[in-house]
Amino acid sequence: MIGDLLDRAEAQFDFTEVAPFFAGKRVLITGAAGSVGSALSLRLAKLGCAHLAMLDQFDHGLLNVVEAVKKTAPALPTTDVLCDIRDAGRLETWMRRIEPDIVIHSAALKHVHLGERHPVECVLTNLVGVRNAAVAASNVGASQFVLISSDKAAAPTCVMGATKRLAELYLAGFAIERSHAMRAKSVRFGNVFGSQGSVLPRFSAQIEAGGPLEITHPDMERFFMSSEEAVGLILSVTARESAAGAYYMEMGDAVSIVEMGRTLIQKSGKHVEIVFTGLRPGEKLSEQLIDEYEQVTPSGLPNVHRVTPLAPDAYMTSADVAHLEVLARTMDNAVLRQRVFAQLDERLHRKVRHAG
Repeated sequence: MIGDLLDRAEAQFDFTEVAPFFAGKRVLITGAAGSVGSALSLRLAKLGCAHLAMLDQFDHGLLNVVEAVKKTAPALPTTDVLCDIRDAGRLETWMRRIEPDIVIHSAALKHVHLGERHPVECVLTNLVGVRNAAVAASNVGASQFVLISSDKAAAPTCVMGATKRLAELYLAGFAIERSHAMRAKSVRFGNVFGSQGSVLPRFSAQIEAGGPLEITHPDMERFFMSSEEAVGLILSVTARESAAGAYYMEMGDAVSIVEMGRTLIQKSGKHVEIVFTGLRPGEKLSEQLIDEYEQVTPSGLPNVHRVTPLAPDAYMTSADVAHLEVLARTMDNAVLRQRVFAQLDERLHRKVRHAG
């Protein structure tokens, strides 16, 4: 499908190269019931890890991924963890039971316009939840912590993207504060084809119903990657990259959402009308993978790059996160949104002072 919709070949990752790294290790995936989390779980089940723990607060989805993993690798020891990443105490209790070597943190709120209506929930999940998971992982002796981030973290205009960027900056500060052996890094994604709530399944359902095909704006474009690319990127960065920072994969040119819709309509053989509904709060016409406050260096992986802040002190401290957590639990959404962007702007613009 990706070859039909994108003007590029699908990136190929050799999972046999990373299998030795994961062999014999205990792995915990948060957000395991999500599209990326479940794809990661199924792939890791084939790579010979010693134990696979799958954590989510969505009970039905968690049961589904656990059952799928058991069918894929019946002999693999697994643990299903029904837990909310916002509950720091319960999260650490579970991690002490599991004793993971590697934590891949996929749990997040991902919908832009929903996050604009609920900034409190975005902060508590996308930032406080990351802190809770990273602290727990470090406390139990994990060697790797990998955050699944987003291209919306670059030049963010929405709360979801801003909290993702702050979470990346928190991991940078975490490494400084803790001076711990645990390696913490992030992976930035574009949109994953077929993921829950993404454009492809929504378009397919609208076409199947006879239309109309709803698109927010005629100039809307996005970066896309397949589920296999997403899993390959995460596991390759985890296994083969030791430096902190955010990693992203070259995804070719951004794809026109209108053209994607027209292609899907043409393939369906149906006559379906396209209607434009208008940009929703927080949405941009185009996304980008990096911004002016970052520097890019090559990674050891083909077509994968490492991003770090230009300013060496553009990081979040534990105290910064705790401050936003207090605000999230005591203030209204409008005030919290303003504070989130104020925190982010203050850090990103440290580059200007250093340059001067």
